[in-house]
Amino acid sequence: MNLSDIGAVRHTLNLNGTWQFCLDLESDILVEQEILPPSQCKNTSWETIQIPGSWEEQGYGDEPEYERLDTWTKVREYEGSAWYAQDVHVPSDDPGCHYVFRLEGVRWTTHLWINGQYAGQQDSLVNQQKWDVTSLVKQGEVNRVEMRVDNTMKLPLAGSHIHSLHTATAWGGITGGVYLDSLPPCRLQTLRIQPDAENGTILVDCTVSAPADDSARSMQLHVDIQQPDGTWLDRYSCHVDMSVPAHVDISSVGVNESNALIDQWRLELGTGKSVARWSDESPELYKAVIRLHDGERELDRLEQSFGVRSFATNGKQLELNGTPVYLRGYVDCCIFPLTGYPVWDKEHYLQQFRIARSYGFNHVRLHGWSAPEPFWDAADEAGMLVQAELPHWSRFFEQSDQSAPAEVLSYLTQELDGLLQSLHRHPSFVMFSMGNELIGPNGHPELNALVSRAKDMDPTRLYTDNTGFGQLPAQGREGDYYIQSLNWHPPLESAYSAVPDTTLDYHAVTRLAEHPVIGHEHAQYTMYVRPQERAKYTGVLRPSWLRPIEESLTNKGMIEDLEHFQQVSGTHLVRSLKEAMERIRRTPDAAGVQLLDIRDFPGQGHATTGILDVFWDDKGITTPEEFMCFNADVVLLLSCKERTFYAGEPIHVDVRLSHYGKEPLEDAVIQWRLISDDVILTEGEWKTGDIQCGSVMSLGSIVATAPHEGAVAFRIEAELISGDSERTVANVWHGWSFPFYESHPGSSRFWNTMAELKPFLGEAHDDCVDRIDGFQLLKNREIDLVIVQSLTPNVVDYVVNGGSVWLQATAEGLYDSVETKYLPVFWNYLMFATQPGATMGMYLRDQLALLGSFPHDGASDWHWYHLVNGTPAICLDTLPGVEPLIEVVDHFHRAKRLAYAFEAKVGKGKILISSLPFANLAVMKRPEAAYLFQEILAYLNGDQFRPATSISVAQLLGIVKLQTIQFTL
Repeated sequence: MNLSDIGAVRHTLNLNGTWQFCLDLESDILVEQEILPPSQCKNTSWETIQIPGSWEEQGYGDEPEYERLDTWTKVREYEGSAWYAQDVHVPSDDPGCHYVFRLEGVRWTTHLWINGQYAGQQDSLVNQQKWDVTSLVKQGEVNRVEMRVDNTMKLPLAGSHIHSLHTATAWGGITGGVYLDSLPPCRLQTLRIQPDAENGTILVDCTVSAPADDSARSMQLHVDIQQPDGTWLDRYSCHVDMSVPAHVDISSVGVNESNALIDQWRLELGTGKSVARWSDESPELYKAVIRLHDGERELDRLEQSFGVRSFATNGKQLELNGTPVYLRGYVDCCIFPLTGYPVWDKEHYLQQFRIARSYGFNHVRLHGWSAPEPFWDAADEAGMLVQAELPHWSRFFEQSDQSAPAEVLSYLTQELDGLLQSLHRHPSFVMFSMGNELIGPNGHPELNALVSRAKDMDPTRLYTDNTGFGQLPAQGREGDYYIQSLNWHPPLESAYSAVPDTTLDYHAVTRLAEHPVIGHEHAQYTMYVRPQERAKYTGVLRPSWLRPIEESLTNKGMIEDLEHFQQVSGTHLVRSLKEAMERIRRTPDAAGVQLLDIRDFPGQGHATTGILDVFWDDKGITTPEEFMCFNADVVLLLSCKERTFYAGEPIHVDVRLSHYGKEPLEDAVIQWRLISDDVILTEGEWKTGDIQCGSVMSLGSIVATAPHEGAVAFRIEAELISGDSERTVANVWHGWSFPFYESHPGSSRFWNTMAELKPFLGEAHDDCVDRIDGFQLLKNREIDLVIVQSLTPNVVDYVVNGGSVWLQATAEGLYDSVETKYLPVFWNYLMFATQPGATMGMYLRDQLALLGSFPHDGASDWHWYHLVNGTPAICLDTLPGVEPLIEVVDHFHRAKRLAYAFEAKVGKGKILISSLPFANLAVMKRPEAAYLFQEILAYLNGDQFRPATSISVAQLLGIVKLQTIQFTL
């Protein structure tokens, strides 16, 4: 055991190390009986274990009987109780000293015995477990310590992310550490430092405890404050009058002790700007050293860091130190892929925050949990604004007229009190929620009571009744702010959370509240699975979802496409995410966003939502610099209703600025360029003057002309330059232009059976499909292409005998068609299997002759939106060897081979089958649709239409439903 000095008279025995250990395999028979420690039983068979650490990572438990498809699988699992024992020598000390035994990182119920005497039970999950063992400890002797830790669910709260198999994996053990604190007889019993940012002071509240017979002793309290720059302020001192009793919880003091209260002792930190204020951009920390003295003799000493900051609401805005702040947040779901439990390592969290800050984030929400102390110390240093939550995700509060179980409410109240006491010193702790997605449309009185209790305990934080659920306007809800889904809160729908129109925002939801509104679990777009991450799982967890996915891809011959699917779906994710993130930045009265997630979420069906993998490593789909363009304190926004234009058409782009920096921007200038093929076609600039912070504003409009020649992709790059280039903010918006549609010069040699296409086929022969006579068409050689929407026997005859057909199939005309939408899979298919369009974008191969000069870069982009959103995909699983021309990336659990278009030889002829919506006149009035139609016609009427693969008539009829025709008798 290591003795760690905290002061001359306050020290801690670090009891971490090797302990005797055994699993309590008969614990189930002890539920109704008195639990006896092993020292009072016979034949205990001891092994050893390390504290800190979990049972599973040290080889205890059984190999799981099955592997899970919807989440990871542990190497070992054990649910039950286990015994720890150790002989601890306690040095001789002052006979009047006070002993506190404490555990950190326990899941989750602990019984403690000291020298065979029962000390009691603790069941806190997110707070320290502590026992006053003064009366049980023998100084100068070896003391027997025995603990029984039970990880079974005693309360129905398994959905919380600190419990769930999908996240913190139902671990067991003592993962933070075990300590025995020796406190001096005269000591600082409680300490609370409350910074007052407005006045540049701190208020010190503390309780001094001393033996009853020392109540007449003259004691002094000294406070030394170290400033963030390392210098010290002059010492503050006051007299401690033990004759004035303090009102404190008797459970926290000894029986024969007296107490004095130092109440609201105000200490000056400086004046005006000399006070260093903690913020997300400048996380300045002070340190206070509080000493209790009897003359020159130091009786006790405590050290505590603190930050001077205010965090409050002002109407719909959040303000940090009186300045509007926008929360650029992500959700931390308690995911630890190596340990399966929250780690106790400050550097681990500092590294996470360095990565998150590099992508522009200043906020993190802890989903259904509160993190260990090292997390909070790291957040203080990194300037992260944190929302903690009770370890709670249940359905007990959905009905406002029904009470939650009394034992659940009691436990949550206990955890709330402990968290507010322990987290008070951390400036990074700014917000608190009573749990995740708890209520129905309206609030619940018991949650409201918890909010009121929290406000009374610590009015310097902001509180809300739950994260994510409930409707606005709020009915029967207490809260300083609301966290609502901007994906699906009425009147919005998640299928349209991002669209090509970059003028839209989420004001339809934020307008419904008078308090700040933060976007709940925003976006949730996904990309393809990454089996290459398997090698990183070197701890207690295995990515058991990967084996069946890889097996499926291999059996279907798709494994060689894995890298392409990862690349294009990752690109699609980032493009979708950029628009969803910019849409909320365009919302003038939005207070922030909580993105789900910056990392992948292996649990709950493996949600590949991250720009990083679960290990915080780069996935290669974006860079911090690219991401910061739409996720920084100041974001330049380019707004236009359209993404596609006719060649030479005017373009009007509104330039907006979401400015939540700490200082106004002075002498600002907007510079912009319209670029195609890396050539600047036009550019301009204008002055905007000074720009105040804390708002979203229009700075003017870019008026340009779409490129005149050809079908091209272009981009508008814009930047705001402030004050002799002190600050530059840049962003980019992508568009496409297309020539007006021109009928194919060979249209007179087309037979068209689709009335909707008449405006686009010039001199084509128009007639119904029933009247197609393949024999005559081939004999007369007057028709080169037949265009149909349904497959009929005469069309089959025609193609088998050498004809060329373009079949524009509908969902109703296809076997096994798959509904698609433009946006990628929401969260994951296994949890949301009924979601529309569970696909992940498109994969377009290089040199795709079918598309002609239609611009693309191989992945989905916004000029495809109206062509593919809601369009059925054709399943090619029954056509081995047929390659998709326009491939749809299916989600990796189902892994169908899908296409919007493919071609094949059938008999002597050839056929192109597509499902793009060319029969929709509204879509065909769009420049991109009309142009693509024109390019496909040119391909079909040219020399490049030479399908490489043949299929049989049976295979054709297995893909497309055969329709009857009206024969002429």
